[in-house]
Amino acid sequence: MAVSSENKNKMAFALMVGIIYILFGIIQMIVGLGLESGITDALLIPADIFGGCVLLVIGAIFLYGYKELKAGTNDGVAFIYFGILLSLVFVVIYLLIMGADALCTYGLGMEDLESWTPLDDVKPGLYLGILALMGFLAWKDKFTLRGVSKAGA
Repeated sequence: MAVSSENKNKMAFALMVGIIYILFGIIQMIVGLGLESGITDALLIPADIFGGCVLLVIGAIFLYGYKELKAGTNDGVAFIYFGILLSLVFVVIYLLIMGADALCTYGLGMEDLESWTPLDDVKPGLYLGILALMGFLAWKDKFTLRGVSKAGA
């Protein structure tokens, strides 16, 4: 079965984004285990094992979508779309955390967060979400529930 040009673009996107998410997830987990290098500070990668696991899961979803499309099944598109949406959900969560910390610091003047800056809450899931946003904007017309059956109908 030949792969359409639109699906070729989705395959390239899923492969690239999946690999990037997996790499950042592995790095974040390694830093969480205490094995730090100088590059992690430059990439704003905190020591967060669970955050690394989230990135690994998102990356695996993208790579599975790539694998399915490469095998010729159109079901891989759903995995790519779900990876995009999951990435964007975590961007919103990270932004809410950042907003809550800003409120605590600047609005409530909490002593625990006196030296807090917005850069303290920047995580790879936040800036990698830009890739997911680009994918969403490229295929936003395709994000529909058309064709989804209603249970019991």
